[in-house]
Amino acid sequence: MTPKQAAARLPAALAGEDWPTARKALKALLKADPDNAALHYNLGLVHKRLGQGEQARAALARALERAPDHTNALFELATGLLDAELYSQAADRFAAYTARCPDDPDGWRNLANVRLRLDDAAGAVDAFTRLRALVPNDADAEIGLAEARLRTGEDAEGAALRALYARNREARPRLLKALHQGPRGRVPLSASALRDR
Repeated sequence: MTPKQAAARLPAALAGEDWPTARKALKALLKADPDNAALHYNLGLVHKRLGQGEQARAALARALERAPDHTNALFELATGLLDAELYSQAADRFAAYTARCPDDPDGWRNLANVRLRLDDAAGAVDAFTRLRALVPNDADAEIGLAEARLRTGEDAEGAALRALYARNREARPRLLKALHQGPRGRVPLSASALRDR
């Protein structure tokens, strides 16, 4: 496929979600213009749609090498790292993203959750606090903030989580886990295991 053919086919392939054709077209365009950050970014998104996480992350990283201020590429790379369970790298990228885009609640939500996953409770408190300032009535952010405060010792008795448990039936399994187990299974939720302790 020539670059001219690729340029003609790409819009229809993207619009029709024909990801294999879009990938071929983008690769042909990149042969002609290898330093085009937008092409690398779009190739990363196409790889992501095709379930090719490693290739997606590589293309997004190439986009950032060529355009370090490409915030969409930074966000997508961070989510790709999160999907790959590369939590420390994801946290670093989300921190960089939120520094550049401090009004984006999705950036703060992802940063808060990945910090909680990494047991960085103080960092999670900060990120959840920023998220709550942007989206005050977000139930997940309220739960995450309460869980992070429990882990830092700010709310050693879990009063905030218990109050949320009382009024939020849908979130009770998550709240029960936060109160008694935590993400690493500190206290088993088995009645027999609890009797044996």
